[in-house]
Amino acid sequence: MSHRSTLRRGRTAIVAGLIATAALGLTACNGTGGSDAAPASSVSAAAPGSQDGSTGSQGSGTTTTGGSGGAATASAHSSGSTGGSGGHGGHKGQSGDRLGHCTTDGLQAGWGSEGGGVPDMKSDQQQTAAVWLKNISGTPCSISGFPGVQIKGTDGTTWDLQRSAKKPESKVLQPNAHTTFTLTLLPSTRADDKKVEPGQVLITPPNEKKHFQLQWPFGGAILDQSGATHPGTFVNPVNVP
Repeated sequence: MSHRSTLRRGRTAIVAGLIATAALGLTACNGTGGSDAAPASSVSAAAPGSQDGSTGSQGSGTTTTGGSGGAATASAHSSGSTGGSGGHGGHKGQSGDRLGHCTTDGLQAGWGSEGGGVPDMKSDQQQTAAVWLKNISGTPCSISGFPGVQIKGTDGTTWDLQRSAKKPESKVLQPNAHTTFTLTLLPSTRADDKKVEPGQVLITPPNEKKHFQLQWPFGGAILDQSGATHPGTFVNPVNVP
């Protein structure tokens, strides 16, 4: 091999080496080293909270009769609880749920109270008769307002009592707890008075249509002022002495 051929090959090898070195340098400049990108963040959506309201069961409108001085209990009708904003006139409990109002089916009624409330029907002065309402539903309920009271005379007459001027107060009845309301009565003792001899009294709890039927246990008669603007016989709200 001639000296000129050897020199040519050497120059070719040097040029090839320079080209390869330049290519490696270009690759390193254009590459990405490490993981500089920020990690993707994950967002969890919070589910909206739900509140379950309880509503009281409604009766069928039947009448239940209580004996003299005894308790009258409306027949129970089962109904499923429904979710929602709660019952009528409800109150928020500790859990935030609303309480339904006390229903006739969930109550028991009877005459008397812890403080007495037995009228002297031989008097010519106003007297007080008390009626108690007991929560037998097994769950708390709220009660407020005036009960409906109709006196049924032994002669078949009826008298729907007017309300007093007292302001109603609300109360939550726990299971087996009770509250009372009173009837203010004006007995009649004179022979020439127009009077009503009570035989039965129909009691409708506030915000209800179904009633209890209690036998009148006190005897005597009430001065008939059913047509008067301000009669001496009237009903007071529950929870109010």
